[in-house]
Amino acid sequence: MSTETDNFLAEMVPKQLAADGAIHDGDAGPRLALWSENEPLTLFGASLSGSGRAELEPVFRNVASWFSHSDSFDLEIIAAGVSGDLAYTVGYEHTTTTVEGTPRKYSLRVTHAYRRENDAWRIVHRHADFPAGEASVPLPAGRTGPMTGERQAIGRETEAFLTEILPKQRDMTVALHKGDVAPRIALWSHTDPITLFGAHISGAGWTDLEPKFRQEAHRFDGATGFEFEVVAAGASGSLAYTVGLEHSQAIVDGAPDDYTMRTTQVYRREDDAWRIVHRHSDLIPIQRPQ
Repeated sequence: MSTETDNFLAEMVPKQLAADGAIHDGDAGPRLALWSENEPLTLFGASLSGSGRAELEPVFRNVASWFSHSDSFDLEIIAAGVSGDLAYTVGYEHTTTTVEGTPRKYSLRVTHAYRRENDAWRIVHRHADFPAGEASVPLPAGRTGPMTGERQAIGRETEAFLTEILPKQRDMTVALHKGDVAPRIALWSHTDPITLFGAHISGAGWTDLEPKFRQEAHRFDGATGFEFEVVAAGASGSLAYTVGLEHSQAIVDGAPDDYTMRTTQVYRREDDAWRIVHRHSDLIPIQRPQ
């Protein structure tokens, strides 16, 4: 990692450890202090989703009310990056706590996006879910479905990024749904750190991800429809991110399928072109078999 990234982690990780330890003790205050008060703000949580400070503040206070005692909390960072006024982290949260009176121990896959505001880093997006193949912990029900409302206005740098990347991202996904992996391989960076928290596959590093991408393409036999609904985005320097919903109609494993994925993607500018360096995707929780 670069010195800039190391400095960012040295500043931010202790604050997140303290904030998440507090929320698992029933105190949402430190988490709220770490989050920006400026739009766009988005949450794709393991149990709750939301956007905007007015919605997220009561969500976090509600989450804190579930917990009564934190035995341990650890944040395992596996990838991170900083450029300009944007940063991101990818990792696992390992928690031992009490949820509504019942002791629980569980891990979450987590992606965070951060924005530098007044010389301080603030969280602007969180995507968390249970690792594939690991039993989820029962959490109180909440709003998990797609967020509604128009996407808020964003800066010129972000608009230019979206103008460039969205058509390529659409072409990449439609091609993959037809069994063609080449556009995905071309759009992803081949330079570490690169990470994937997928709905079905996960991995890190190009030597790990390339064969998994090729294997995934074999699951698809056709695309009958695709739309990417951008919920939030940001770009600064050589780093950018998107938060959105992928609405797909495709032939998967030989059968027609219609589904929506929550997706967070991080991009790095390399040789004057945007490349994907991280993807976090999951089926919206209401679509998961109970």
